[in-house]
Amino acid sequence: MIGRFLCPASRVAELRTHLLPDDHLDLVVIADTGMDGLPKALEDVAAEPRVRLRGIEVALPEDADQARAATVTIASLPTEVPAFLEVRRTTGWHMVIDGIAAAHEAGATVGAKLRTGGVTADAFPSPAEVAAFVGACVERRLPFKCTAGLHHAVRHTDPETGFVHHGFLNVLLAAADGGSVEDLEMVNPVAVTVRIRALTDEQRETARRMFTGFGSCDIDTPRSDLAALGLL
Repeated sequence: MIGRFLCPASRVAELRTHLLPDDHLDLVVIADTGMDGLPKALEDVAAEPRVRLRGIEVALPEDADQARAATVTIASLPTEVPAFLEVRRTTGWHMVIDGIAAAHEAGATVGAKLRTGGVTADAFPSPAEVAAFVGACVERRLPFKCTAGLHHAVRHTDPETGFVHHGFLNVLLAAADGGSVEDLEMVNPVAVTVRIRALTDEQRETARRMFTGFGSCDIDTPRSDLAALGLL
């Protein structure tokens, strides 16, 4: 259930100081330094025998043409390492998906990434926006992942902030259904569980192939939610 450990490029050197002699860590490097600082971080990872590089994540720059930035970024990435490009919710984002999908179809090990939360209300995309992203990826057979705000299994309102969070099971259902808004709007845990159990083998395979994972700083909450729903 737990996948790779995600580490910002700016903290790779620090990570190495926390490793034990017998550690073997599968690592994904997040290019928080931008592309300029990524090569040094990857060199540090390559020099560390206790770490295996399993992926790279890059957020496209805010002040650039997103489609062009995606093309340039993909060309700059190591070809042997899977990479996910964070697509911003800006005008023309479909063209960014098109570019990443074209590279993927041509053999590049790339996928798309969507930020589904943050510390402000506007950081949370609407169900329709998430559905559009998921649907675009599924239609193009482009793997995707999500990050932020998906600690819980089912869509809910955080009692402390009042922010409405998406659920990772809602996203999984949307992936299985090709981008359904209704799946993302469901808030009843029992109803979501029933829908999960009713997925066909084909839908499960689609969801596994398309929705490759989500980032979470807390692994206990997702596991506890799944256990409470009888899914773990």
